Amino acid sequence: MTHVRPLAAAAAALTLTMASHIAAAAESGEPQIASYALDIEAKVLSDRRTNGLSDTYLSPGAELTFNVAHESGMVGFLQLGNVAKESFPDGGTTAVGAIGYRWGNPSGWHFGVGGVLEAFPRAKVKDAPRNPLESADTVNTRFDTTFGIFEFGYGIIEGRYLLVASKDFRGNNTSVVCGSAAMTAMAEGDATLSKAMDCYGRGTHHSRGSQLIQLEARIPVASNTKVLTHIGYTAVNNFSFLNTVDYKFGVIHNRWGFEFEADVVGGLMRDSYYAKTVNEDGDVKRIDRMGLILSVAKRF
Repeated sequence: MTHVRPLAAAAAALTLTMASHIAAAAESGEPQIASYALDIEAKVLSDRRTNGLSDTYLSPGAELTFNVAHESGMVGFLQLGNVAKESFPDGGTTAVGAIGYRWGNPSGWHFGVGGVLEAFPRAKVKDAPRNPLESADTVNTRFDTTFGIFEFGYGIIEGRYLLVASKDFRGNNTSVVCGSAAMTAMAEGDATLSKAMDCYGRGTHHSRGSQLIQLEARIPVASNTKVLTHIGYTAVNNFSFLNTVDYKFGVIHNRWGFEFEADVVGGLMRDSYYAKTVNEDGDVKRIDRMGLILSVAKRF
C-alpha cells in the first residue's frame, strides 16, 4: 500500500479503524457496535471494465472491495484490482480509494459528496515525445487520477457525477493519446500515421476537467434476483474524440452465499480508432467492444 496516494490511504485507514473497533467489541463480549457497517467483497470476472473500456485487455480479472459506513454519514471505500500492462505500461494493479459523506432517505432522495483517487502503482509512460518532430522534448506520464464526486439517487435509481481534478484523466495527454495512435498505425501497417499526426497537430494538451456521469438501477424481479441497467457518459477534456457512451445490462442472482452476475457491457467511443490497443506481440484489440461478462462475488 506504500504506492497508494493519501486519499486512498485515508479511505483504507477509515475502513481498517472501523473494522478494528468492531473486532474489539466482539472479542470483549460487548454488543457489536451498530454505528459502523463494514462490507467486504471478493470478486472474479471474465473481464474488468471501467466506463465501458476493458482494464484487463479483454481478459479475466479480480477485485477486493471494502465499503465502510458510519451512522454519522461518513463513508469510506477501497478497491484493489488488476489491470493489463497493454493499457497501463509497467503496471498491473490498481487501488481506488474514496472518502465522503452521504445523507438523505435510502428509499427516497439521497445524496453524497466526496473525493476519489484512482492509483496505478508503477504504471507509467516514460520519455514520450510531445511532438514527433522534436524527439528531445519528452514527457513522463503516470495514470493516477483524482476526482471530486457528487452522488444522487431516488430509491433504487443511483447516479454519480465525477470531475477530474488531476492534470490528466487516466494518463490522457497528447504524448500518450497520440503515441498510442502511432503504435496502432504501425501495428496495422499504416505508414502514413495519419491519425497520430492529426492528433499531434492539435498541440500539447492535458485532460484536467474531464467529466463523467453515470446512472444505474438494480431492479428486483424475484427474492434473489435483480436486473441491472447502467448507462454512462465520459467527456474527456481537450480530447473529444475519446468521449464515450458506456452501457451495461445484466442479471444478478444470489445463491449458496454467492452473487452470480452476467452482463452485456460495452462502450461507444466517438472515434473508435482510439479504442484500439496494441500488445507486445503487435496484436490489436478494441477495448470498448461489446462483450458478455460473467462474474462471481462473495461478501464477508
